[in-house]
Amino acid sequence: MNWLVFCFFVFSQSVIADVFVEKLISSDQIKTSDFVSFQKQIKEIELHKKDLSEFELSYLQLLQAYQLAYTGQSPQSISLLSDLMAPTVDETISFRAKALLINSLLVSRRYLDAFNYVEQLIGQLPDIKQPIAREQGISVIAMMYMYVDLFDNVLQYTALLESEASRPTAICGAKYLKLNALLRVKKYDEFKAAYADALQACEYSNDKLWANFTRLYQAQLLLIENKAADALRLLNANYSEVTSTKYPGLIAEFDTALAQAYLALGNPMEAKKHAVSVASQADFSPSSTARLKALQLLSTLAKLEKNYQQALEYHEQYMAAFTAYMDDKSAQQMAYHTAHSEILAQNQKIALLDKDNQLLQLEQDKLKHQATSNQLLIVALVVMVLGLALMAYRSLVARQRFKALAEYDDLTAISNRYHFSVSAKDALNLCQKGQLPVALIVFDLDYFKQINDQYGHAAGDWALRQTVDTCRNFMRNNDVFGRIGGEEFAILLPGCQSDKAHLLADICRDAIKNIDTAASGYEFKLTASFGVTSAELSGYHLTKLIEDADTAMYQAKQQGRDKVQFFQG
Repeated sequence: MNWLVFCFFVFSQSVIADVFVEKLISSDQIKTSDFVSFQKQIKEIELHKKDLSEFELSYLQLLQAYQLAYTGQSPQSISLLSDLMAPTVDETISFRAKALLINSLLVSRRYLDAFNYVEQLIGQLPDIKQPIAREQGISVIAMMYMYVDLFDNVLQYTALLESEASRPTAICGAKYLKLNALLRVKKYDEFKAAYADALQACEYSNDKLWANFTRLYQAQLLLIENKAADALRLLNANYSEVTSTKYPGLIAEFDTALAQAYLALGNPMEAKKHAVSVASQADFSPSSTARLKALQLLSTLAKLEKNYQQALEYHEQYMAAFTAYMDDKSAQQMAYHTAHSEILAQNQKIALLDKDNQLLQLEQDKLKHQATSNQLLIVALVVMVLGLALMAYRSLVARQRFKALAEYDDLTAISNRYHFSVSAKDALNLCQKGQLPVALIVFDLDYFKQINDQYGHAAGDWALRQTVDTCRNFMRNNDVFGRIGGEEFAILLPGCQSDKAHLLADICRDAIKNIDTAASGYEFKLTASFGVTSAELSGYHLTKLIEDADTAMYQAKQQGRDKVQFFQG
């Protein structure tokens, strides 16, 4: 009996050490490194389905669900995995099914369900002893923290996974997730120190999927460091292997990185070919980061070709995709905080029940020892009241913090896109009912990427905060001000005529232009382009108002930037 079969025997009462278990374990081991062989083995096992034990059938169903998830059949995968949540299913299989189910729920954008299961995984993890199940659970928890940008948590769980993992595939997965987190938080020196070790681990495990994601992150860092030629060599050297994985997300990310590298090296034709390949995928998520980058790049290429109509079309597609992306991020953040808050509330209820049980015990003791228990009862009541007050206070603080995280941009302290949309729609409904005028201003900073590239992100962040503080000086209390993109802002002006909105936009434009940037530690030119529209032209629908104001802003940029353009209808 090999050691994996022995482990399963120890940690699962329903495991039978026979040929079918060995075949199932063999398939499990190669599912990420050799998906074609994995599919073949699963088909062979399915031919003997009637001979399988109850545990073996559950194990097979888990692997079938993985196969469906890998090939993009999320609804079918969710259906199979839901059956494995029954109390009669082996605890290890059920735990792994829950971890796999989270991935399929993400693809289906059922974020609240996904994060509820994550909280369950975190609670169950101390009781799970089977190594493969622990590895899978820890990996999924780390990945989910990546979705909500809690990178310290990601690094904490990847360190735990590295310390526990025994299988080469799990070690590779831990190092790949760690690299992703380090790149996202811009710890480039730590990334470089860890890259070779991570790639070696993934190549040793023959895990083509994670190995090539690791190479992709290295190529993205090379592009950040303006080493496009090195990035191109790395990407092209592994492109055929990437396409052989048939994994749409990885292929799209590689094509996007190739397009960026070719553009940086002055080869727009090749850049366009790879960018179009990503943007034209009909079954790809409209809010994927790869598609966002591809559409932005295609807009840039169209401008270089002086095809301004096509540039505008690509820009509009990019804005629609960016809106979907921001909505997704907001939904993920809300889902995480809701699920986490519910767990905190449940824990508080359990604590209260424990206090009630303690109180009942004290009352029983009081009947037996009336003379000696009076003081003890009084002390217990005081402690309980203080504890309840403390828990209520902590719950209130936590809810306020979650609300602020979900509604406000942490850099500029104004509404994020989600909260701006909610507030603006409420204001528009009131104006429409009262037939009041309303106007919308959209603006973004000119050449903002150059500021980040030349003077660093700290200077860029300073410029964003100064822009917000400057524009706030000219707004009324009931104006709705939000950051709807990286350097893009919107101001909804209830009860404001279009001429006054145009005047406000020009005042803000002039004020931004006169910001003294020396306080940032550098001196650079800071200007913004504005687009203005009103309900008279665009109606009372927020989406149409933003679209028209954005079109006007784009025209202002075409006219030389640092201008205000009113939407002409």
